[in-house]
Amino acid sequence: MTNKNKKKRKKGGDILSHAHQMPVSQINKNSPSISLCMIVKDEECCLGRCLKSVQDFVDEIIVVDTGSTDRTCEIAQGYGARIYHHPWENDFSKHRNQSLSYATGEWIFQLDADEELFAEDGPRLREIVREGKADYYHCRFYDMKQDGSVHGIFYLIRLFKNGMGMTYTRKVHNQLIPKGKEGYSDLRIRHYGYDLSQERMEAKHLRTTTLLEKTIAADPDDAYALFQLSSSYSMHKEFDKAVEYGETALDLMRRYKLENDFFMTAFHTVAHGYYALGNSGAAKSTAMEALSVFPMHLDMCHLLAYIYFQEHDLDRSREMSHRYLSIYEPLTRNPALIRTLCHSYDKRHEIYFGLALINFFEKDFETAEAYFLKSFEDGGDPLIKAESIYRLFLSQGMTDKGEHWLRIAYETGMKNGEIPVIFQEQNNLFLRIGKYYLSHKDLNNAAECLQKAMDEYLNADEQLDRRLLQLQIYWQLSAIDELLTPLESLLDLFHMNRGRKIDSFEDLGRTIYDIADEFCRRRQWSHGETALQLALQISPDSFDQQRFSSLLDPSNS
Repeated sequence: MTNKNKKKRKKGGDILSHAHQMPVSQINKNSPSISLCMIVKDEECCLGRCLKSVQDFVDEIIVVDTGSTDRTCEIAQGYGARIYHHPWENDFSKHRNQSLSYATGEWIFQLDADEELFAEDGPRLREIVREGKADYYHCRFYDMKQDGSVHGIFYLIRLFKNGMGMTYTRKVHNQLIPKGKEGYSDLRIRHYGYDLSQERMEAKHLRTTTLLEKTIAADPDDAYALFQLSSSYSMHKEFDKAVEYGETALDLMRRYKLENDFFMTAFHTVAHGYYALGNSGAAKSTAMEALSVFPMHLDMCHLLAYIYFQEHDLDRSREMSHRYLSIYEPLTRNPALIRTLCHSYDKRHEIYFGLALINFFEKDFETAEAYFLKSFEDGGDPLIKAESIYRLFLSQGMTDKGEHWLRIAYETGMKNGEIPVIFQEQNNLFLRIGKYYLSHKDLNNAAECLQKAMDEYLNADEQLDRRLLQLQIYWQLSAIDELLTPLESLLDLFHMNRGRKIDSFEDLGRTIYDIADEFCRRRQWSHGETALQLALQISPDSFDQQRFSSLLDPSNS
């Protein structure tokens, strides 16, 4: 921090790190003003991403720093933040409320450094506060894993009116105490809580569990703290502890007939923990109880559908899959019904895929194909899916359906710059896809496919096939220079290259007639016919019918 900034002191020892202090209500008169409020500590790895996502849609940025030793404050200053320094007191809510106390905007928008607003949702933030249909809004969160997939979807209150006395409570996993009219917004926020180094993840886990254990020691019947401790151990893959603390929370729910929404997630954590520990019976029992308490529990339907499928109980798996779909639609129409963290909201594609497999195993291939298509279009890894579907249809000898998905796998892989695993295993599949593209006049894709087919992985017949196909493609593309390479390779193979010159299309045509003749001599009729057809296209006047009588005799076909 510069000496200049150190001179700007606020009452109570807080340091203001940006000169601009005019209340935003005096700056932005066209619409209600918005203050972004944050608490941070050593967040240089992600703070810039967060602030960049929202800087153009808020009127001021309030940052309470609790002891950063990295470039966090420098980054915040770069985005025009007003920075206040408070020593860390092991109380998230206290520091969160400190950030609110400095806000001059009519609305508060709260983000953590490991979050970002969806790029296209910034203007919507302005619209929501301008409409002012509620006093506080739940925003939709996408909990991101390190591999870019979504761990779960949930709603949290992150946008609310200033000046109504709304504050945060609880030292850890703080929650806003809302006042006034509730609303659900379509604002979307990504949370990258898992996108940390192993060292930082361990530090975060230790900090969270220590605070929660102290809370429980002071109040053993704090069901919310027990639930959060169970979740922390589940994320740390200590499933025995996750089940222990989760069951304690659920026992409190049963004993005192509690109805808090967080018990939905507690049920999921316990059921998932039992399954991870190899106790599928307890997992199923917990999931069924969860559905009796929370009939709209999407996660439990997803888990049960999976367990029943693994147990080859296809009827029950189908039943739970359809129940999942019946719940999914109303949740989509009314996000308020989600209520808490939903791990499987973005996994409808897995339900579709499961239904496809059920119908596939029951030999209802038409229904299976329809569900495969739905799953492919709905989400997940399209490349892995297309390959899997290809292998399934091929296992039943359904070549046409299989090759349709093989082409999808190829095209998906090329689009993403990946070579599908199936093509790495079987290089000759490039030849098959190349033939398809050629037959459909997609010459550039056909040429690209055949370039990827390598001689060392092809048998002798496939090598000949590849060269003949390349001759056809390059002729149709008028790429004569490229055509000469496979042509010379064929001539070398047949020991026909000595002293041969190709100075005209007639020369080219006669050469390919000679190749066709050699194929006939070897009684390789299919290759001979392909070469002859190409030679006729290039030089029809050089055709000698008697020379190819053996090929043209139907008895040779």
